[in-house]
Amino acid sequence: MYSREEAKELRVEFWNQFREFTNKRRKGKGRTGKWILDKTGINALNLRFHFDEVTALVGIDIETRNLDKRLEMYEKLESTRSQINKALGENTRWELEYIRENEKSVSRIYTAIEDVSILDRNTWNRVNMFFFDRMTALEDYFLEYKDYLRYS
Repeated sequence: MYSREEAKELRVEFWNQFREFTNKRRKGKGRTGKWILDKTGINALNLRFHFDEVTALVGIDIETRNLDKRLEMYEKLESTRSQINKALGENTRWELEYIRENEKSVSRIYTAIEDVSILDRNTWNRVNMFFFDRMTALEDYFLEYKDYLRYS
């Protein structure tokens, strides 16, 4: 068992080493070092990484209290479900109401791996590759469909 401070240090260490891991690879592919994440240019739509003691996931969150807008964006994304699955190379999970650890309700489309832990350095390489491959594919999808998601 880790103390709260030790667990925090491991989380910070993971994200710092992941930043270094991705910066080199993204630049090698002609991309900027930074991920799009919450800078999508579309209100309420964000690309997300999440890593905790049991799961690592990459996905899209729709974050708005306006349920009509959330449903509208969810339906737009759903109309491109096959393109998202093709980009990621697997079927994605879809949750119209996903409750985050902070009790915030969002809609989430994601893919995940289990049996990993941010507190276990032995799983970090697997998560690094999963995060890098899936988020790169998700960004490619997003850039291709950004105008459709924004305007239709």
